[in-house]
Amino acid sequence: MMLRKQFLAALVLSAAAVMFMGCNLIGDDDESKNDNNSSSSKLSDSVDFQSYPTNYSLHVKNNSSNKLIAFKGAPSQKQLIGGIPASGDHYLKKDASVFTTTTDFMLYVVTEDDYNTYYASSPETLDASPYTILYAFYNTATTNEQTYEISSKLGGAYQIVINNGTSYNVELRNMGPTGDIIGYSGSQTYEKAFHVTEGEYMIFPVFRKYDRNTGEIISTYPTYATGNLAGEAKSYEFSLDTSTKTRQFNVRDWATGINFTPSATYIKIINNADQGIQFFTGADTTPVVTSTGGKRINTSSSLVFAINMDKLTSNKYESERIVSGYRVATNRLTCGYLAGSETTDTGSSTATVTYKAGYLYTYTISGDAESGYKITPLTETDSDGNTILKAQEIDWSSI
Repeated sequence: MMLRKQFLAALVLSAAAVMFMGCNLIGDDDESKNDNNSSSSKLSDSVDFQSYPTNYSLHVKNNSSNKLIAFKGAPSQKQLIGGIPASGDHYLKKDASVFTTTTDFMLYVVTEDDYNTYYASSPETLDASPYTILYAFYNTATTNEQTYEISSKLGGAYQIVINNGTSYNVELRNMGPTGDIIGYSGSQTYEKAFHVTEGEYMIFPVFRKYDRNTGEIISTYPTYATGNLAGEAKSYEFSLDTSTKTRQFNVRDWATGINFTPSATYIKIINNADQGIQFFTGADTTPVVTSTGGKRINTSSSLVFAINMDKLTSNKYESERIVSGYRVATNRLTCGYLAGSETTDTGSSTATVTYKAGYLYTYTISGDAESGYKITPLTETDSDGNTILKAQEIDWSSI
């Protein structure tokens, strides 16, 4: 009898042990399932985060620590360009289905997390509150050499909200007219919210637009008309913290009675020579790049280059610039120097030329490497009968 009781007790203990082990096995299986769920596929898994340095649409430098996704236009339009890894340079793919023609456009950038959360069900949410918007350009005829930088100030728990009921497109820059870009607001867009980090801000509105007459993106900004800051760029200082989490701006306040002040002069070079050339501002070995990303002026084509004025103060520019040594060249030789009003063969590296802000100056290059090159400026006759370099004023009203 005692043996039977011992046997039954052992059997009960064995059954309990099996049940206990069974419970653990079920738990492990559930944990395994949970692990599988946590690593399940995301919508962004199908987004191309690969960099294409030899055949790209745009070069982006991401100064933030966030993985991002870029669109040509609003996300609701489904013009997906590709992914942008965190912290570094990246070359977005040149997708023929997205980039079909030469055009300026708004580069919408959203975080990977927001993309996964909203894109399939509510793309208009991404449209209303992007990570940032940059004013960009794509040119079918040449590689865009510009670098589009994404500010490290973006991606926080605070907001800068823009209402733009004007006919102007405006770029918000921090700490100066050439500072970090917080975002871009197109004409007739409302409640566009940009998420930023806590801290001090000094926002400068900069108006930008692609001028199809010159093929250049022209920039200008509102300035103070009178007072101690007369002639300097307008700015708006504020801080974002736990007591002030949102700052709203109405572009109409900036555009009312606006005083446009150009910060650059424009030089157009027409190439009728035998081969492609580049434009250099002196002995510098780095060619000038246009605002639309071009740098090589091929035969039978032209490019317009914006030359920034020197600063008088941190936020005020000179109205004209006196230069010398501006030249056009191939990789092997200098074709010639830009002159004031005279037609030259090779020009002089020391002759000075005065360029005024907000004006366009035109030069035509002809010839070949064997017979030599000639630089012909576009000229006109002044009231005294003198031949002078023709200055064509940029039409700022078109902005």
